Amino acid sequence: MRKMIHTIGKAIRRDDGMSILEIMIAAVILFIILTGVLGLVGTTTLMGVDAKQRNVMVNALNAYVEKVQSLPFASVALTTGGGALASEETTTVGEFTVTIRPTIAAGSNDSLKSLTVVIEVTAPGRRSTSFTTTVPIRDRAQFLTQANRTPETDPTIAFNDAYTPAQGAVVWGTSCTGATGVLKIAADATASDGRLVNAVSFWIDDSYYAKDSADEIASWSPASQTFSVSDFVWNTLQTEEVLQGDGSYLAVPIIADGMRSVVARVEDDEQIAVFTVRQLLVDNYAPGIPTIDGTTTVIAATSITNTSATLTWPVANDGTTPADHYEVRLFRHPLGDTGPMNPFEHWPEVSVGTPTENSLALTSLTAFSRYYPVVRALSPRNLASEYTTGAPLFVTRPLITGTYKIESPKVAGTDPYVFTSTLTCSVPTFPASNITYKWYRVDPTNPGGIEVVGTGQTLTADVYSIQMPRSTDPAPPVKYYCRVTFTPLGVAGGPSVVLSNTVVTTATGEVATTAYGVGTW
Repeated sequence: MRKMIHTIGKAIRRDDGMSILEIMIAAVILFIILTGVLGLVGTTTLMGVDAKQRNVMVNALNAYVEKVQSLPFASVALTTGGGALASEETTTVGEFTVTIRPTIAAGSNDSLKSLTVVIEVTAPGRRSTSFTTTVPIRDRAQFLTQANRTPETDPTIAFNDAYTPAQGAVVWGTSCTGATGVLKIAADATASDGRLVNAVSFWIDDSYYAKDSADEIASWSPASQTFSVSDFVWNTLQTEEVLQGDGSYLAVPIIADGMRSVVARVEDDEQIAVFTVRQLLVDNYAPGIPTIDGTTTVIAATSITNTSATLTWPVANDGTTPADHYEVRLFRHPLGDTGPMNPFEHWPEVSVGTPTENSLALTSLTAFSRYYPVVRALSPRNLASEYTTGAPLFVTRPLITGTYKIESPKVAGTDPYVFTSTLTCSVPTFPASNITYKWYRVDPTNPGGIEVVGTGQTLTADVYSIQMPRSTDPAPPVKYYCRVTFTPLGVAGGPSVVLSNTVVTTATGEVATTAYGVGTW
């Protein structure tokens, strides 16, 4: 190969150029190199797709098992047998179709059933992934009753708080929050006098044995009156072998993100078993994007005034638990930007919020301005989803300000009130065309009476006279508002309409020039 490349190099440097044979040899070499590179790109892409498909499968399986475990024990049966489980359930998660086929079998005693789940994930143009697992379903009421039947002789088990993370602690991989930083599950078990501790085990969600990084399960058979575990390190990335379509097996993580129940169980030599539970929040992966159906995000802006608005969006799931918190970024349309470029990180950013719920009240906005919000979900460790996409633009309402005066001249022995108002509506702070202003006055003697009294940005010296039934009656409140139509220029432009605030007079008799307040929205 080196000799060939040297020969080609000499040909390039010659004045007479390269022969057809040399060009063909060079083309073959280039073809071999590109074949390897393109093959690597394809393999990398497929690996990413397969990982996403497996993650969908694990989350769907965990959610289904949790649903079954939450059912009354008598309802854990197929609908054909009088239970609550359909023989087949199909759901859609983004581009994937998840099909679950359960079967229920009797357990080794009346308080135990065996749930076998066959789960298959398919997507257009991709090979399907399937997995079969069997999970014990216990009659928790019976189990607890049996364990507490004779408390004076029952075995006991308790978590050792010197090693085990506290209730609700965040855990990931083999790490955790807290002083030790190592995800140890430790417990002390004791049998009553004359009995022995026959078995001690740690379970996750009452479905899987906990495993360490060496794939060893958390199960011991001590045959002693007391037994303590303090060196078991739980690996929250524990896997289970999944049969693939080609007959091979693939190790797939089975512990979904979210609040997981760690169950420490002890059984004595009289087959009396008790357990204790601690919830830990698993956080190995970033949450999903806030969506309604796996694909659609709707950020709604409501309660809009000239300086405030409330944003809401769909709840994002982090495994089986809602996302820990969110990051909201807000971009404002600048006056000189009429281009079609996406506003995200292109328009100036004006605020950032990190709410724990799926809503945020914005309180420092600018009147008659155009905003573009984006949201992403974060886990307790600040692992972040992608930002939402689309064009959820909203416009704050214009603000009208101005002055009024009230006079009461003597006319033919009566005392009418004469209102003179001058008002101005704010202009858009973003590029817009076809702007029109229309002013409305609300007749105080007729609640449904609304009259158009002017156009243009400013309403100048609008005079309104009203005769009250008695000369002693106070002046009624007079209200104004403005309706603005406009067409934003640039991203997602189109004809729009927005209403201003409503201002109202507050004086009840003659008054010199007085400023209107902001009024109601």
